[in-house]
Amino acid sequence: LIFSFSSIDSAIAPMVGPIHAHFGVPLDQALWLISLCTTGIVLGVLAGPALTSSLRVSRLLAAGAAGLVIFHALFLLCSDFRAALLFRFLFGLSCGTVASVMWWLTFHGVAKEYYQAMIVVLMSARPLATAIGVPAAGLLASRTAWQVPLWALGLLIAASGAALFWVMPAEEGDKKPFNLSRVLGEYMEALRVPHAAVYYVGTTVNRMCYFGFYALSGIWFLRHYGLSLAQLSLALLVIGLAEAAVNFLVPRMIKAFGHDRLFTGSLLTSAALLPAFIGGRLPLVWAVALVTLFMLMDRVYSMAAIITIPRMFPVTGNKTTFGSLNTLTAWLGLTLISGFEGRFTETLGIGVIEWLLVACFIAGSALIYRVQSKTVLGK
Repeated sequence: LIFSFSSIDSAIAPMVGPIHAHFGVPLDQALWLISLCTTGIVLGVLAGPALTSSLRVSRLLAAGAAGLVIFHALFLLCSDFRAALLFRFLFGLSCGTVASVMWWLTFHGVAKEYYQAMIVVLMSARPLATAIGVPAAGLLASRTAWQVPLWALGLLIAASGAALFWVMPAEEGDKKPFNLSRVLGEYMEALRVPHAAVYYVGTTVNRMCYFGFYALSGIWFLRHYGLSLAQLSLALLVIGLAEAAVNFLVPRMIKAFGHDRLFTGSLLTSAALLPAFIGGRLPLVWAVALVTLFMLMDRVYSMAAIITIPRMFPVTGNKTTFGSLNTLTAWLGLTLISGFEGRFTETLGIGVIEWLLVACFIAGSALIYRVQSKTVLGK
C-alpha cells in the first residue's frame, strides 16, 4: 500500500515534461502537484494520532484507502490544473490517514519482537517505490500516455488496501472521545518531551534536502545532462535499488558496527558527498554513483535514528504520535521545498536551489546530531 501511493508521488517529478504539456502550465509549476498533495498529507498526519485513539483503526484504513483510489482517479480524468491540484490535495489527506494507521500498527498492532521489522517495512517502502515503481512508471509512460502507469498504481492501492483491511487486528484497545483540541494536543504533548522539538525541527529541515532533490530530479537531470524520461527512469532505478536494499541491512549493520559509529559515519559521509555532485558538473556515471551513495547513506543514518526513538524519548502511552511526527516532518519538508522549487526555480535559477538544498542538509543534520549526542550516542 505504501509502495503504490509513494510510487505515484515520486513519479510526478520525472514526469514533469508530459504533465506540464497536458495541463498547459510552466514546467516548474507542475511541481505544485507534489506540494499540494504533501500539504494534504501533513494535515492528515496531524489528525492521525487523535483519530487512531478515538476511532476504530480498521475503519480509518478503509476510509483512507477509498479516498486514495477515488481522488487519484479523479486527478487522472481531469484536464484542468486547478481541479488537479484539488484532487491531489484530497489524495494527500487520504495518504496522511493511511500513514497514521501504519504507525499505529508499528507501535500497537504487532508484537514487540516485530517492531524493528515494521520499521524496515515503513522505511523501505518509499525507496522500493523509487527503485521499482517510478522507473517502471517512467518507462511505461515513455511508450504510452503518462496516465497509464498511474492507473495501474491506483489499482494496486485498491488491492493492497483491501488486503490490509482483511488482516487488521480485531482488538484495538480502549478508545477516547474525539475532539479537535486533541488533534494538536497530542503533538504538543509529544514535543514537550525533552529534545523532541529540536529533533523534529532538524528532521524537517534535513528532509527538505532529501525530498527536495527528488522533487527537482526531473528538472535537474534534464538541465544538467539532457536525459529523456526513459533515461531518467533508468538512473532512478539504480539509485532506488541501492536505497531500498540498504534498509533491510541497517539492523544488522547496527549490530555489527554499533549505533554510534554507524550513525555518525553515515552522516559525515553524506555531508562530503552532497557538495560533490549537486552542481551537476561531474560526468553522468559519476553523478549517478554519488547520488546513489548519498541516498544510501541517508537511509542508514535516518533509519538508525528512528530505531532509537524509544531511547531518545522514553515515554509511555500512545507512541503513534512520535511515529506520525516522523511522517509529518518528512512530508512537511517536502511540502515546503517542492512549493519553493515550483515557484522560484525558473526565477532564481537551478544553481541557487541546489545550494539551498546543501544549506538545508547542514542545518537539519546539525540539529539531529545534537539530539542524538545528548540522548543515545555514547550510552
